[in-house]
Amino acid sequence: YQRRVRGIPSMRTAILILSLIAFVALVTSQPSKPVWPTSFSASVSVRHNEAYERHGFFRWFYDATNGKDRFDGFREWHSEPTFVVRIYDHTIGREYNVYYHRDYVSCYTHRINSTIPKPDFNAVRYIGVALIDDEPTYHWIEEVEGRTVQYFETIKYREPKRIDITNRRETRSETWIFHAFDQCAQDPELFDLPVAIPVSYTHLTLPTIYSV
Repeated sequence: YQRRVRGIPSMRTAILILSLIAFVALVTSQPSKPVWPTSFSASVSVRHNEAYERHGFFRWFYDATNGKDRFDGFREWHSEPTFVVRIYDHTIGREYNVYYHRDYVSCYTHRINSTIPKPDFNAVRYIGVALIDDEPTYHWIEEVEGRTVQYFETIKYREPKRIDITNRRETRSETWIFHAFDQCAQDPELFDLPVAIPVSYTHLTLPTIYSV
């Protein structure tokens, strides 16, 4: 039996008070602006607000030194889910799509015509702390010409956790959620096309078929 002295808070109350003080300090402090990583691999899911856009899940590899992205995931090919590797070579502005079918591989290439979210954070504004999947994150926002971008990064590692993009002019929105993130150098061979695909054919616009 322990006798509590009047006027002295219990240990539980003291811990609660200290936690509240720490949380208030975290919310009111102004962190430095985020910096987009120069190389990483990540598991990402994407949600869209439009019915014709399918939700997606893929692996994303990025290497700023070589100016390349790679996405591994499934896409529909003639109403059939097919594994596809997409390689973006930003040094020459071309995109390569390699579809792995049951009995063959098809490849086609064209100029890059899609946007990959890579914020520069020059105009972002800090608005507070958010909790995503029970993990505290810094919450940033940028509003430019009818488009709003919200960026959430983990407080512990300053790594991407979520990106919300809203285009008010086109009433479109999408959300990128990072389920796993590994910030490290990437093997340059990840961004090479399969050796079975001749380099001389990689600038064809129409699909080219190769046997496995």
